[in-house]
Amino acid sequence: MPGIKDLSIVNSNTAKATPVESGMEAVLCSPELCDSKNLTVYKRTISPGKKFDLQAGNNYHLVYVIKPGNGSIRYNNETHEADEGAGVLLLPSESVQFEASGSNLELLHMVVPKPPAAVEDGLPGGPGYFFNRKTLRGLTDASGGRVRRFCAESTVKFPDGRRLTSTNAIQAGEMHYNEGGASPYHVHKGTPANPDGAAHCYMTFKGRGLVEVNNEFQEIEPGTLVYFPPGVPHRLRAHGGPLDYFEIQAWRSFKTTILSEEPLGLKWFYEREKPADQLVEWNQS
Repeated sequence: MPGIKDLSIVNSNTAKATPVESGMEAVLCSPELCDSKNLTVYKRTISPGKKFDLQAGNNYHLVYVIKPGNGSIRYNNETHEADEGAGVLLLPSESVQFEASGSNLELLHMVVPKPPAAVEDGLPGGPGYFFNRKTLRGLTDASGGRVRRFCAESTVKFPDGRRLTSTNAIQAGEMHYNEGGASPYHVHKGTPANPDGAAHCYMTFKGRGLVEVNNEFQEIEPGTLVYFPPGVPHRLRAHGGPLDYFEIQAWRSFKTTILSEEPLGLKWFYEREKPADQLVEWNQS
């Protein structure tokens, strides 16, 4: 029976970091470390006055600003502020530059191989884009206990019908649990297009969490990455206050089965553009 021992739990605050030209680099999850077939996760610290130039090569990259350092993001011939929660979804062959000034710039950097056509399921695979919290749509679950904001998710749409993301290479985004908030107890498994299942991680930023697997529990502190192998049932709870974390699935082709009876936690609604707007449910299919 799966248990906590089957998870990979990495404290990014103490993980081994290697000096690189732009600052420091720590590998938090990879096929070698976590058996995460389609995902490698780095925590990068860009030193003041340094630049991190990223060439995507043949892979997809999602880079997210954990801690701003009065820095900038140069992408597609435009320069943006490197605010907390900002970042870029980079397509194969694209490039981006992150620059820190004044203080360290901390980044969560995810690398995903290009998915096969069966995973893309008709999506064109792009374009890439810059994002920040002003350009992304918020979602709230029906219980009111959880709020999320995807940086990459192919089923999230803007009011005009545009997709946020036109690839199934990765699903990723911010999640906030109010005090007492929790996910349903659930399990992710593979699909015919992705039989090995998605590489699935949580990375906590603020607050403490409690991970559950088959009535075993593990408390996790801010800065902890947890990798869940496909087929291992799990739940995450806010523990002792609110919890902010980042969730990743790569590739975005998996089947989720809910194992607990929490109907209010299964439905998500887009945050209203205006107070008088009608609530619109997020169609997750």
